[in-house]
Amino acid sequence: MRIALLCALALLVASASCARRAPADRADTPGDATAATIASPDADANGANDAAEPERAPLAGFPLQMDLVGPSDEDGGGAAKTRTSTKLGVVAVPLGAREPRPIMVALHGGSDHPEWACTAWRGITNGYPFVVCPRGVGASDAALGWSSPADTKARVARAIAAVKKIFGATWVREAPVVLLVGFSMGATQAALLAQGDPRTYARVALAESAYAPEPVMTFAGPWGAGGGERALLLCTTKGCEAPYRNAARNVAAHHGRARLNIAGTSEHGMWDEVVRSMRRDWPWLVEGVAGWETYSPPVEDSPLPGKTETFDPR
Repeated sequence: MRIALLCALALLVASASCARRAPADRADTPGDATAATIASPDADANGANDAAEPERAPLAGFPLQMDLVGPSDEDGGGAAKTRTSTKLGVVAVPLGAREPRPIMVALHGGSDHPEWACTAWRGITNGYPFVVCPRGVGASDAALGWSSPADTKARVARAIAAVKKIFGATWVREAPVVLLVGFSMGATQAALLAQGDPRTYARVALAESAYAPEPVMTFAGPWGAGGGERALLLCTTKGCEAPYRNAARNVAAHHGRARLNIAGTSEHGMWDEVVRSMRRDWPWLVEGVAGWETYSPPVEDSPLPGKTETFDPR
């Protein structure tokens, strides 16, 4: 009897001791992820929680800039029709990205190269997006140009399709607005494409087409009426400033916002000084655009060259 009573008292003490320790075993201290998961009110009906998504490995295994190759139009006739491959352009790849990145389209100038366009605009954007640089019209890489907005639109579509085929939804961020930029002859084409599809190309950068400024000077009406938002205009020569300033005023008159970046090089080209000058205004151009949320400009070790004029809606 005495032994039974002692056993009962021992059990009672052990039970009370465990009850006192139980609150201390809960993870009320910061950083105890396991206990926080167990106590989560978001657990499903079975008391389980979704496992945390593992951190994505950075985008790697591709060159910094790669050729885009795809099928050309069918050649020949009848049973002799064949499919041949052709150069579609190049793409600057956002190596090191850990999340899907947006596509932007860059149109090269006349007698220019898509490789040069991608190099310049990649520098301006700090390597953040997929910079898709379609190849223009021409049998020789030394004499490329653009023929018509319809043809350019088709070339842009083929180049984008090639990028999406390579990288897929894993790395390409689909977004309603696609940044469209162009230099020289490419700027005239970009202005025409933008006015034809202002909702897709609501943000544009048009650079140095003063030799044929009319498309840049007149695109703002249909572009602004259709949803165009911001236009960044770039001058690298003195002759560009007057017509492009008028183009910026026209954007503002049609309820858009414009900036005129005057790089001050006095040379027709996307030189390093031009690239650095454009970095000043690029954050403004992409502000609020889906897919650009994590973009950050490069840290500069010296003041940026050039100057910027701002034109607000009136």
